[in-house]
Formats: sequence, structure tokens, C-alpha cells
Amino acid sequence: MTRIGDSTFLFVSSRSADTLGRVERRWLKVWEELVRSGATVLLICPPRSPLEVPARRVGVQIAPYRLDRLNLVRTASRLRKYMRRYRPAVAHSTGYEADIVLRRAARDLPVKVVTSVLCGSWPPRGLGPISTRFKRRLDRRTLKRCDAVMADCRELADRLVEAAGVDRARIVIDPPSVSLARVLAEAEVPVTLPDGRPLVGYAGALEVSRGLGTLTALRGHLATEHPDARVLVAGSGPARTRLHAAERSGAIDMLGAVPSVPAVLAGLDVCVFPSTVPGTPTPLLEAVALGRPVVASAVSGIAELFEPEAEIVLVRPGDTAELAEGVRRVLADPQSAAARAERARMRVVDEYTSTAAVARHIQTYRDLTAGL
Repeated sequence: MTRIGDSTFLFVSSRSADTLGRVERRWLKVWEELVRSGATVLLICPPRSPLEVPARRVGVQIAPYRLDRLNLVRTASRLRKYMRRYRPAVAHSTGYEADIVLRRAARDLPVKVVTSVLCGSWPPRGLGPISTRFKRRLDRRTLKRCDAVMADCRELADRLVEAAGVDRARIVIDPPSVSLARVLAEAEVPVTLPDGRPLVGYAGALEVSRGLGTLTALRGHLATEHPDARVLVAGSGPARTRLHAAERSGAIDMLGAVPSVPAVLAGLDVCVFPSTVPGTPTPLLEAVALGRPVVASAVSGIAELFEPEAEIVLVRPGDTAELAEGVRRVLADPQSAAARAERARMRVVDEYTSTAAVARHIQTYRDLTAGL
């Protein structure tokens, strides 16, 4: 059996945004463990990828050429030659272009192929109906070549089986995770919050998918029982412009970009995550890790992580009245809310930490290479 420390691992990412995604942040922790074990870790990514600097810092070797998103056929050909030369035991990809290139390049080679898929981004979408159909057809056709598919929620796993024909035995449920040490440290960063109590709100990326518009009516629903309540929204992003009217009317307090999201979450009496699409906002896990009461939408990627009512309060996506009622229930019974939050916190400690995620990756690699 091949030992992890004797093996070479190749990672391919097509992310070109300015910040790291959830998978890439997790990879950094995985790379640290692989390098510590003596393994060789290689990375292929687009030019100016945010992965390059932190990858080099943990001992990862950057490939001498980059992923060319405009010519996937040529990139696949070059990647195939690269893998023949370096003979990685496992090749792990994330991002549509990286996934397609790796699956094509690895065909018939003695390498185990792994891909990470997020429920909020699968199936892939194109710029229009034609490109979307093409992308999805190619993705489904090549998914079956993967030796392991790491899916971040069970609902996504079901879709992969039913819509793409992926063998369920090859799917590894890999839920989102957080670094407890990082969250606790960042929660100590000084931040200034508005006066008033209770403080209810959201901190994180201001994405349209986060359903933040439902927060604009919360203060009105809470006014009778909690006239001093303040509804806060902290962060930056494309959804900010949609909240300007509510900010001017005093319905919400916009804090803008803050030095620490966990520090804001730690100061809230109720943390609200009214997402309208599947996916798990990382700040939700940060709030739970800090022991804060949470009210969230029952979307895939959130609903299956925690036990409803026993750990967090779940409401219908986009239902402002139900969201307000969930917040009122939390505020009306602080003792029950604290007990619920503590049970949820313990679940994060047991199941959704970076340590658990790294161990899951390493075990997947061990299982795949057990017969080599």
C-alpha cells in the first residue's frame, strides 16, 4: 500500500477571483498536512490566482504553466503530459474548467481523480441557455470518470446520483467547516456596533443569494415588543445597493466592510441568515461556533447541517413574516435560545471544524490509493 508521504498529489483550480473560495481555503489546510507527512504537492491554477502566495508558503510547488481557460483542449493535452511526467497518485480539482480539463487529461492514466462540488454551484451555468446546456452536458459526461466526488451536502449527493449517474459509493459528503481558533481570535477584534438592544442581523458577503432584502422589514415586526431593536447588516458586495432605501429609512443599520465578521456576529443577540438559494454561508458556521442563536432559511446546505428547533431555528426562504416570528421566538425565551445555541456549537466542534475536514480529505486519499 502506498503511503501518503511517498506520494505526489496534484491540485487543479480554475478560480480567478480576488479571494479564496471555500474549497481553496480547505485545500490550504490539507496541503499543510500532506507536506508535513512528506508528500509532494503540486498546483495548477490561473494566472494571478489568490492561491499562489499561500500555496508556496505551505510548501506547494506551482506548476510551470497555467490553466488556460480559453483553450481547454490544449490545457488538457499539456496537463496529460505533465501527469505522465510527475505521476501523481491523486489529482483533485475544483471549478468547472479545472474539472473538465483534469477529467479529460486523466483518462486511462494511473491517477485517482477527485472533484469537489458545492450545492450552490452545481449544475454549472453558462452565459446563456445554449452555453448552459453545453456545460452541463460535458460536466455530466465526464463526472463518471471521477474516482471520488466530494459534495458539501446530502441533497447535492442525491442530485449527482439522479441527474448525473454518479455512483453513490464514490460520493464523499464533505460539509462546510471553520477553523475554531481563527473564529475565536477574530471575535476579539474591536468593532463598533450601534446602541440599542436587541441587536439582530447579518454579517458576511452581501450577495443577492443571501436574501438580505427580507431583513428590511424585521424592525417593524419587532417594534411592539422590542422598540429599541436594531437590525444590522455588515459587509460589502453587490447586494448593498438594494439595501440603500432601507438604510435611509432607518429600517436597517449598514456597517459596511468590517475588520472582522466574527466580531460582529459575537455582538449580535440573534444572527440571521435568510438565504434564498442552496449553500452554506461560512458566517453561519462562525456564528454557531461562537455560541450565538441563529435563525436561517431551510435551504439545502443549511437544513441538513443542524437539527431544526433543537439547534437552530429554520424558516421558509423569502418569508419575511416567518423570519420575524423566528427571531421573536428566540428573543422571547433567552434560556431556550442559549441551550439551542450550545447544542449547535457542540455539533460544529464535533463535525464541522477544519481539523475534521482535513482528516476526511486525507482518509479519502488513503482509501483511493490503498491498492496502489
